[in-house]
Amino acid sequence: MEKADNDKEEPKDDNNKIQNNNELDNKDNNKDDKPKLPISKNQLKKMKRQEEWKQKMEKIKAYKKEKKKEKKRLKREEREKEELLNPKKDINETKPEINKDIPFKSRKQIKEEFKEKCRNGMRVIVDCDFEHLMDERCIKSMVRQIVDLYSINKTSSNPFRVILYGVGKQIKEGLEKSDYKNWIGVEIYFKEDYPTFDKFIEDILYKDDKRPMNDIKNNIYYLSADSENNIENVDNNATYIIGGIVDRNKYKGLSLNKAKELGINHGKFPIGEYLKLQSSQVLTTNHTFHILNEFSIKHDWKEAFVSIIPKRKQEENDENNDLEEDKKSDNK
Repeated sequence: MEKADNDKEEPKDDNNKIQNNNELDNKDNNKDDKPKLPISKNQLKKMKRQEEWKQKMEKIKAYKKEKKKEKKRLKREEREKEELLNPKKDINETKPEINKDIPFKSRKQIKEEFKEKCRNGMRVIVDCDFEHLMDERCIKSMVRQIVDLYSINKTSSNPFRVILYGVGKQIKEGLEKSDYKNWIGVEIYFKEDYPTFDKFIEDILYKDDKRPMNDIKNNIYYLSADSENNIENVDNNATYIIGGIVDRNKYKGLSLNKAKELGINHGKFPIGEYLKLQSSQVLTTNHTFHILNEFSIKHDWKEAFVSIIPKRKQEENDENNDLEEDKKSDNK
């Protein structure tokens, strides 16, 4: 009998569940049946503006697409017209003829040839033994000039044997950023290894030269704008020194005094004979090197000065032509 009673109670539970579910559904429906708030005029205006903007953007997009198609069509027509007027030639006809007489050179061969040219080239020393006289800004400028100088030599048809002498700690650190250890045709000697110029001459520069030191020094020229001697020509067997310093005209006669202390020759470029400058004839290290290299190729001082000295330093008048004419008449 108990079992039968239980069987009767089960349907009641199911009915209760169904009733509860219906009540929940009715509650949800009642939520949806809540009256919605009316849309304000501002909201309507905003929705209208958004719709107008959307339509406008669609028109712009369609216009751009059409424009792009038109552009492609015009290009195609131009190309077809060009092909009709200038028909393509056979590929074999347009190929340049290869000169079989010129032997092929690998990059390694070109590199070795350049090294050889530098070894046999005129010796040009950049005297970097002035680091103690420069501030950080000037040292950075000096490093940039050395990098430029290397670039000039690397692209020259007549490269020099470039020697950086007396390089100190700060200039060395600056050159490391330019990967100086992989430079070709440049020799670098540090101040700590060669504290005196005489030792450098004996151990490196003229190591195999048996002449007395005085005779050797007669073959060395220190370039200085303060010198009273003009260098009319360059000797490929001589050595030329350029002062490696940026001093903003702080030190007067520095290169000249050093040349006298070392007991070597000194001289300046004959700029005044070919060109008038608005300021002094003191040139930067890289410009001095570039002029020397340019003259060694073309043997024309005026062309070297005019092409390399910055235009802002050159006077804009006809006096340069008068100077050249006077020089020609003097030589007659």
